[in-house]
Amino acid sequence: MSPTALAPRLDLVARIVQLTTSDLELDELLQRVADLLHGELRYPNVDLPLVDPEAPDTLVLRVRGGQYKHRIRHEDRLPIDAGVMGAAVRERRTQRVDDIAADPRYVVPPSGLTMRAELAVPILLGDHVLGVLNVEGPEPFDEVDVTTLEVVAGFLAVALRNAELAERSRDLAVMRERHRLARELHDSVTQILFSSKLIAESLIPAFRRDPVEGEKRMARLAELLGSALGEMRTLLSELRPAAEQEILRLPSGEFPLPAAIRVRRDGLAAVLVERARELERDGLRVELDVRAWRRLAVPVEETLLKIASELVSNAVKHARARRLTLRLAAVAEGSELVVQDDGVGFDPHAVLADAERRRARGGGLGLVALRERVAELGGALRFESEPGRGTRARVVLPPVEPRP
Repeated sequence: MSPTALAPRLDLVARIVQLTTSDLELDELLQRVADLLHGELRYPNVDLPLVDPEAPDTLVLRVRGGQYKHRIRHEDRLPIDAGVMGAAVRERRTQRVDDIAADPRYVVPPSGLTMRAELAVPILLGDHVLGVLNVEGPEPFDEVDVTTLEVVAGFLAVALRNAELAERSRDLAVMRERHRLARELHDSVTQILFSSKLIAESLIPAFRRDPVEGEKRMARLAELLGSALGEMRTLLSELRPAAEQEILRLPSGEFPLPAAIRVRRDGLAAVLVERARELERDGLRVELDVRAWRRLAVPVEETLLKIASELVSNAVKHARARRLTLRLAAVAEGSELVVQDDGVGFDPHAVLADAERRRARGGGLGLVALRERVAELGGALRFESEPGRGTRARVVLPPVEPRP
C-alpha cells in the first residue's frame, strides 16, 4: 500500500487513540470507534461484542456500525463455541475468512444481511480476551486490514481495562460513602432515636404520676424528634451543593440546628455544655469540665463531638449508667476527651474483639467506628473498665494548631 493510501489509516488510528483517552462512557466510545471504521475505511458491517465478565463463554453484542447498526437494534448474546467471532475468542488470534459461504463456522446474522468476507480480531489484554473487533465486507481483506484492526484492538484493550479500573474506583468510592453515611446515621440519628424511645416508654407512667411531668416529657420527646429530623436533613443535604448554606437558611424554629453546624458556629465546648443540660433533663447526673479546652479546627471538633456522643450513648444504652463525668482539655500530649460512667462495666479486650468480628460480617458499627474516628485524627482510644465497676474512656489526640 502506498504512503498516500496509508495516511488515512494512520489518521484513523490517531483519532481512535484520542477517543480511548477521553472521558466518554464505554458504550459511547465503542460506538464512535465502530462508526469511524465504517465511515473512514468503508467497512459495510462492524461488530464490537464484549466478553460477559459474569459468563465468560458468552459475547454480548450491543455496539454495531454500518448496516448492522441500522438493521439490528437489539442486544445479542453469542456463545463463543460458535461463529467466526467465537473462534477469535477461543483461539486468541485473528480469524480472516475470504469466503464465508465456504466456512461452516459462519453464523448468518438476524438481519439476513451477509457479505463475502469476515475479519475477526480478538481484543486481547495479555492472554485475556476482552472482546472482538469484527468487520465484514464484499471483498477479501488483506494484511493491511489485519494490521490496522489489530492496532485498533490493542488500543481498545487499554480503553476497556481503564473503564474497568474506573468502575472499580467508583464502586470503592460508593462503598466508602455508604460506610460514611451509615456511620453518620449511627452517630447522630440513631442515638437521638434511642433517647426518644426511652422517653416514649416513660410517658404513660409519668402522666399517671404527674400530668405536668408527663407534659414535660412530651415536650422533650418532640424536641428530640425535631433534632432527629434536623440531623437527617443535614445528611441528605450533604448530597447536594451548598448544603451548609441551605441548612443555615432554615427558618428559625423549623428544626433544631444540627450539632455539626452548632460546632462550627459555637465550638465544641459550647455544644457539650448544651448536651450535658439535655442529658440532665433526661434524668442523668452529669459533670462537665471544659475549663482547660482550647478550640481546634472545625473538622477535629466535629469528629470529637461524634466520638463523645457515641461514648455517652454507649454509657446510657449498654452500661445503663446514671452518672457521667466528661472532661475536655488541652493537655501535654495534645488534646484529651474523657468520658467516665458508673455503669455495669465490661471486659474491653473481649468486647472489642467481638465488635471486630461482627464488623467483618457486616454487623454493627459501635466501638469499631469509634476506633476508626479516633484513628482518623491520629489519636489513641483507651478503655479502663471491668464488670460492675463502671468505665473510663480516654481519647488523646496529637497536638494541632488551636483554632483562631
